[in-house]
Amino acid sequence: MKLLGNFPQHQRVMIAVMFGTVSVYALAAQKNRVEQIASLRLINPKPRVVDGDTIDVSGSRVRIVGVDAPDEDRPALKAVSALALKALVARDGGLECARSLYDFTVAEGGGCGSPATSFGRLNLSCRFRANNASVAATMVAQGYAVDFRRYSGGAYVKLMQEAARQRLGLWGQDYDAMRQLAVTRAQLPRGGCSGRT
Repeated sequence: MKLLGNFPQHQRVMIAVMFGTVSVYALAAQKNRVEQIASLRLINPKPRVVDGDTIDVSGSRVRIVGVDAPDEDRPALKAVSALALKALVARDGGLECARSLYDFTVAEGGGCGSPATSFGRLNLSCRFRANNASVAATMVAQGYAVDFRRYSGGAYVKLMQEAARQRLGLWGQDYDAMRQLAVTRAQLPRGGCSGRT
């Protein structure tokens, strides 16, 4: 069955040209959006902390790539993780977030590299302004988040293992819940990175 079989030849050509034009425009718009995100740098001395891995910086919701903090399924741990990040942000003069070159190369190290956006959030790497320390590494090292191997390539595994060994942060509050989260986030997708959602 032909897709455009009922249309005269000139209309089929016109529909094909319009489809091609819309496709080219959509691809160009997507490429432009990715380039904008890749060059994006957000700086905010007082960002709003949503939870242990999500913040509002300069009017944009940002997901800190490479780590995962407890969510709604563990509300008490989520609240503690968010409070820890709030305290760090206040102490260290806010945040600077940008697309990391490291994130583009994570796939070579066994991770998937994060998409530019997810669930309405920009996926960015963030640093504390006062000391230039990685927010992701700090949250994992202090025991308030776990390594998310799919997007970190395992960059924070040793920090996480040490935090767990010392029962730091949430590891001291609910070791089993943090262990379960860490095990879940250590898994790579079955179909490889191309099968990510």
